[in-house]
Amino acid sequence: MTENELRRLLQSDPAKGEEALFSQYHSYVYAIAFRQLHGIGTQEDVEECVIDVFLEILDRIGNIQEGSLKSYIGTTARNQAINRVRSIAGRARKTVSIEETEANGEPLCLPQDVEQDAEQRELTRRVYESILRLGEPDASILIQKFYYGRNAVEIARILHMRPGTVRNRCARALKKLQTALADLV
Repeated sequence: MTENELRRLLQSDPAKGEEALFSQYHSYVYAIAFRQLHGIGTQEDVEECVIDVFLEILDRIGNIQEGSLKSYIGTTARNQAINRVRSIAGRARKTVSIEETEANGEPLCLPQDVEQDAEQRELTRRVYESILRLGEPDASILIQKFYYGRNAVEIARILHMRPGTVRNRCARALKKLQTALADLV
């Protein structure tokens, strides 16, 4: 659906227009939010960020210049995600001294294996970057399947494809990903 068709649909039937906007740009917004929040926020933070982006877009759709909807959505998604990262970082800075913790009778708890945790985060980052390098729609298919747990029928509906096509592309994308990850090891 073109931007002009989407705008007309939003004017004539707002409910269907909102659904079409979400359906068309969800994967794009999710990928941007996930890229910014990965390793910092939770899955819930990413999903809330995506919702916030669409709420802001729908609130300002009349002020967005024609021909710039996708770039406006991308910029809004990036800015919302950065704001959420800052918010999460601000919450993490609220620290308690060791003396206060021990005075309250609470044991000081440190991660069991900091090195292992760091290695896991690095591996997760590399896998995600490898998925993104596969390009669209393969990256979206794998993200929807393995991060959201969606099946081929649901993914097909979201990406406007046939379920059989989604399954085939998923299988091929997994083989490409396996090859790419083998080169990393």
